[in-house]
Amino acid sequence: MPGEYRLKITMLGDGAVGKTALTIRFTEGGFQADYKRTIGTDFALKDLQLKDLNASVTCVVWDLAGQPRFETVRQGFYRGARGGLLVYDVTRRRTFLNIDNWKNECFSNLANPIPLIVVANKVDLADSRVVSREEGEKYAKKHKFLYVESSALTGENVEEAYFALCRIILMEGKARATEANRNS
Repeated sequence: MPGEYRLKITMLGDGAVGKTALTIRFTEGGFQADYKRTIGTDFALKDLQLKDLNASVTCVVWDLAGQPRFETVRQGFYRGARGGLLVYDVTRRRTFLNIDNWKNECFSNLANPIPLIVVANKVDLADSRVVSREEGEKYAKKHKFLYVESSALTGENVEEAYFALCRIILMEGKARATEANRNS
């Protein structure tokens, strides 16, 4: 599996759940308090070294607008996605209830399901939390996704979510290649 990889990752979730903030924290290492709504899509790049897999990875992170009116715009941007972060805001229950819609939209625009990680964002706002860790973990377990609690503000578990997703994508690719070799 050693090598160089370019992985397209999509950011999925309702507007204002922190997709852009997570992307900026991951790719630039900072946090911008002045929130600007994503219009359509935006993307950012970050190079990673996965030493345990002897792999160099360029993450191409596509930040998709979360507002319903951008659904038709988003459709074309799913093409080529290798994985995604399914993000909700722990202080807004509706964003959690909508993650299944995001999963379905993503999968319906791709030929095959892709690995997703459920990201419970804004855990730094503990006093305002309305979606419990257990609820998020239960959803993730039901769909065989990883679950991560994060804060774009503090940086908690942001890199871990992206690194874990890249590892899953590469390991699944290796498993498919091994299976194909056995069947040939």
